[in-house]
Amino acid sequence: MDNSLEAAKKALAEGGYTCVVASGGSVIFTSTDRGVKPLVEYYHRFAGERRQDAALADKVIGRAAALLAILAGITELYTGVVSIAALEELEKAGIPAGYETKAEAIRNRAGTGLCPMEQLSQGVTTPEEMLARVEQFLEEMAATN
Repeated sequence: MDNSLEAAKKALAEGGYTCVVASGGSVIFTSTDRGVKPLVEYYHRFAGERRQDAALADKVIGRAAALLAILAGITELYTGVVSIAALEELEKAGIPAGYETKAEAIRNRAGTGLCPMEQLSQGVTTPEEMLARVEQFLEEMAATN
């Protein structure tokens, strides 16, 4: 195994990013956006390029993010916080995941309930369906801001 995951983890820790993808031992994508937006952006930017070793380091991975990572061709990942449902999806897809904290579910920023993406992922059965729901959600959010 090469050091793509280590490169992604190092960039996440030192660069002030929320999401980093490395391949071939080098960082190929970074974002400071919150939520699942960086994974959607990564997917669209690199959709045609299936990499043997696309390693993701992200602050938080819930089920929605896990499904997007699967769709984006991520081969391994590391996160600070992961939900049980996210781990289940990654395991089904054969993607090894390292993490610091395992949570029952990802909470919203106020801590008053589920994060909007966790809610959005309920009932979703495929990564493609998750992408469609997330893109619709992001469009609606952009339209109201």
